[in-house]
Amino acid sequence: MDSSTGTDEQMNNPLSANTAQVKNDDEGSEFSITDILAQIMARKWLVILATLAGVLIGTFLGQMPADQYRSGALVNIERRSQGLELPEILVGQAFSTGNNGQIVTEAHIIRSSFILRPVVDRLNLDWQIAPKQFPVIGHAAVRRSWPQIPEWVLPAYTRYGDRAALDLLEVDDPLINRRVRLVVTGEGTFEATLSGQDETVTGRVGETVQVAPGFRFRLSELDAGVGRVYSVWRSSETSAISRVRSSLRVRERDRRSGIVDFVVTSGDPSRTQDVANAVVQSYQTQNLNRRSAEIDQSIGFIEEQLPQVQRQTAEAAKALSVFRQDAQAAELTVGSQELLNRIIGIEGQLEEVRYEETQLSRRLTPNHPDYRELLERKARLEARLEEMRTEAADLPPLEQKLLTLTQELERLVEIERQLASRAEQLNIIRASTVSNIHILETAERGSLIGPDRNAPIMVGGVLGFVIGALGVLGLNFMRRGIDDTRAVEDLGLSLFATINRVQGLRSRGESTDLYPLARTNPSDIVVEALRGLRTGLQFSLATASSRSLMITSPSPSVGKSFISLNLAIVSAQAGSRVLLIDADMRKGKLRRQFNLPRKHKGLSDFLADGASLEDVLVSDERTGVNFIPTGSYPPNPADLLTSPTFRALMEDAPKHFDLVIVDCPPVLAVTDPGIVGQMTGMSLLVIKHLETTTAEVLSTQKILTNSGVALSGAIINQFDASASRYGHYGHKYGYYGGYKYHYN
Repeated sequence: MDSSTGTDEQMNNPLSANTAQVKNDDEGSEFSITDILAQIMARKWLVILATLAGVLIGTFLGQMPADQYRSGALVNIERRSQGLELPEILVGQAFSTGNNGQIVTEAHIIRSSFILRPVVDRLNLDWQIAPKQFPVIGHAAVRRSWPQIPEWVLPAYTRYGDRAALDLLEVDDPLINRRVRLVVTGEGTFEATLSGQDETVTGRVGETVQVAPGFRFRLSELDAGVGRVYSVWRSSETSAISRVRSSLRVRERDRRSGIVDFVVTSGDPSRTQDVANAVVQSYQTQNLNRRSAEIDQSIGFIEEQLPQVQRQTAEAAKALSVFRQDAQAAELTVGSQELLNRIIGIEGQLEEVRYEETQLSRRLTPNHPDYRELLERKARLEARLEEMRTEAADLPPLEQKLLTLTQELERLVEIERQLASRAEQLNIIRASTVSNIHILETAERGSLIGPDRNAPIMVGGVLGFVIGALGVLGLNFMRRGIDDTRAVEDLGLSLFATINRVQGLRSRGESTDLYPLARTNPSDIVVEALRGLRTGLQFSLATASSRSLMITSPSPSVGKSFISLNLAIVSAQAGSRVLLIDADMRKGKLRRQFNLPRKHKGLSDFLADGASLEDVLVSDERTGVNFIPTGSYPPNPADLLTSPTFRALMEDAPKHFDLVIVDCPPVLAVTDPGIVGQMTGMSLLVIKHLETTTAEVLSTQKILTNSGVALSGAIINQFDASASRYGHYGHKYGYYGGYKYHYN
């Protein structure tokens, strides 16, 4: 394998590890789709469960809203053309297709209380009877016949098939919005109680029930189970109009076409149809009434002015007759008669303009373009009339007087004729007035338009998948520990082995038979991984300065002693002479695996008290491993490790053993590994899967490098594919990282 080469390079150049780390850090900073997909695939069942949960939640939420129905009527609103030559202001212009602004105006009129109030009164939309519904699932329980909720479960709440209707509701104004609680007691019978009162009244379908003075109602239908609860009340007219207005939409199909859709949306298909037709009929009726009222107003004005004009005409005729008798002047000259005719014509036009001005002043402001145009025409006529009168002032006095009296009489006669003609024409129009609103299509029973119950399912599935994927990525992000081969190689270390987690080892402690696994269960997959580690070390140690190996870790509870012990056992089982030294003179407990008492002499006694090697060396017949325990815990273990005695031991032991394994304490806890590593041929770092962090490994490398020790490689211990970011997808490197088999 390539680990030996990497080890030699690192030993010869301690800075190579840091260089490799920087390079790999740069590569790892790039966004990798394949990395994200691998993490998601590793937890595909979690993502699938989240997606299914989202689909179920979306299905549930999609069933909650009530059904919505839509019904519409089609109406043509046209501009009415008049056959009579009358100002349009006299007959009214209800709708103009030539001006799109009028459409907006009519839409506001249609949605006003003026149009909608008759609809509310006609359909009794202020009558309210509502069942008590289940919280959240109320609409779904009413709409769906399956699954049916049993009657004994909350019988007060309505279910599929329940029906109730009013055909009489008389409520005085002080009791508006006061509710009557109605409880079904049997087939067609019920009890009713007005809110705020304790008195209960019994009744049945078809009978008028008075629950209080000023509150009477009668049910036309009641088909519901015993115990069902209903509320009966009369809402205010304003709120009823607001509900109709919010459900009504008026829209012109094409600009300036006059074809308008009246669309009503609600939860009741029959009520939707009734409201749409009622709104159209109310608008048609009110529009016709409005046109008739305008004509009546014009006729009233004429009938008010006509007697006054007739009286003035009679007085003018009498004055002219008296003047002729007194002055003995019969007729005007030809020139004066022509001037008179012109004056009479202009005055007739002025009278017409004044009449139009009177009508326009009731509708328009003086700034309106039509009003300003009329005033300009009036000013021009008055200027011409003034010129004629100036010309008449040059006539002889007698002829001037005769001209004036004749002019006044002719003017009044013309005014009387015009008023009489207008009155007759307006009466004809009033008798033949028809609406300019034509119903092209009446509304039919409302059709189901929603809500879309599939959209929440799709959205729920997508959100469930996204949340599941983000959850997986988030959990993996929070796991700052080293996960796989790539993370180790990014740190510039060669991975010698991946050791699977031993089930139950952590909970049972060091006294369990699982600890010396290579002896108690040699067919386990973990032992096979240790055999692979043994094989790799044989090639690496062949080029090392000595056949000695230090095994350490960044922090405690990583499993370095477990690996040291079992590596020694599998090496001894292969026929090698193995020496295992427990150099953790602070907390070392490997003696327990060899059934040695706490007082047995060990490494500390050999280094401090001058005990002989024969006194501390233990040969285990069961495993074939030679073992030196820690001995008594000294106060200065680091000083003992720097002694010439320990150096001599480390130089002499490889001459008598094929492999010397030194189990050292954690690097970040004590300085002992920096001392021992200087005297061994190789140094391996044990990394605990998903718990040892990159920062801990970097700190360990820095401490050992400062001590002159270069790590030869690393071992991932307690590997758990089920908890890995990548599952089995990211561990195809390393020894048996993803295998799941057993030896027979």
